[in-house]
Amino acid sequence: MADKSKKAAFAKYTAAAIAAVLIIGVTVTTIMIKAKRKDVVVIEPNKRSADSIKDSSANKDEKKDREIVTKRSEVKQTGSSETAKPISSFPIDINKADLAQLCTIDGVGGSTAQRILDYRSSVGVISSLDMLLNVDGIGEKTLKKLENYLFVSEKDKAVIANAKTTTSTTAKNTSKSDERSYKQVNINSAEAKEIAQALQISIDKAQMIVETRGKIGGYVAKPQILLSKAISEDEFNKLEQYILV
Repeated sequence: MADKSKKAAFAKYTAAAIAAVLIIGVTVTTIMIKAKRKDVVVIEPNKRSADSIKDSSANKDEKKDREIVTKRSEVKQTGSSETAKPISSFPIDINKADLAQLCTIDGVGGSTAQRILDYRSSVGVISSLDMLLNVDGIGEKTLKKLENYLFVSEKDKAVIANAKTTTSTTAKNTSKSDERSYKQVNINSAEAKEIAQALQISIDKAQMIVETRGKIGGYVAKPQILLSKAISEDEFNKLEQYILV
């Protein structure tokens, strides 16, 4: 009997111990789960990396925008300095104007301005604005506009004006024998030999007249033959009635 009582008591205590162990285990597990839930911080997937990428992208975009604004500002400033034209006082003496001054004229670009200078160099002096018609790219319409910006000084006009105003009566007093020896000739179309025969001058001087014609693009007025330096003013006064343009 005593043995049975001991066994029963042992079984009771064993069951109680097992129950206690189970209770303790469940309690510990619960505490650990709660602890984990409190300690663990749930992070949204890729949120941090996405924010970093977004911030980085925003910084790059902002930097790029600053660079674009800077470049636009530089281009604007550069363009302004390159295209800005110096201020000139008009009208300008056509025989003294330089490239920069000619470029300030509305409608005249660098190429046209250079052609004007080249033409002026070839003829020596521009005695009339009409001579600019011989410049490639300048027509009647452009010439009319240029007349508002350019002028020919009285001194330079003298090449023609003096010849016209000082026409001597020597032509009227030319002997009949002389009149028979001279012939009218168009200095814009005749060859050197024909000019020499008609005006009774040397072939070399006639050639100078032809060469000057080529340089200025043709004679606009009779006195321009003096630009060739083939004849003097006195000779011109004598030959003017035989010269055709």
